Amino acid sequence: MDFVSLFISPEGRINRATYWIGSLSVLAVELALRLGLGVPFTPTPSDPLSLRALSFVIDLVLLYPAAMVMVKRLHDINQSGYLVGWLVVPNIVLMITNLLGMTGDPDRMAVLETIFLLGTSVIVLTFLVVLGFRRGSEGNNQYGPDPVKRRAS
Repeated sequence: MDFVSLFISPEGRINRATYWIGSLSVLAVELALRLGLGVPFTPTPSDPLSLRALSFVIDLVLLYPAAMVMVKRLHDINQSGYLVGWLVVPNIVLMITNLLGMTGDPDRMAVLETIFLLGTSVIVLTFLVVLGFRRGSEGNNQYGPDPVKRRAS
């Protein structure tokens, strides 16, 4: 699989090593953009709207390639790529509420925001463990050929 299709196509399967390379690449781009543009990782409602909007745009642009990497990894463990919605939808809600200044103030977190963040954190950790550490299904599956060349026993 070539590097470009890793980030733009939901087709196929990738192994754990490619998943980590893809995920860390997206993270590196985010770091470079945020540090280069002076955008904090967690903008607060007291930050100017322009800064929150720039953070929103960075998150939105990087959401797609990150999701494609996760979809391919889900395919490798013989799961539907639609499961990534459990992570993407709450992330979009959080992005929008941060943009609007409704969330993101660490000094005044509402109970609902705290519960939402805890729930999202559990989902993120679950995805991290399952996608990053679980072995893919052996042999071909409905999503394509096995990305790992395994020796016959």
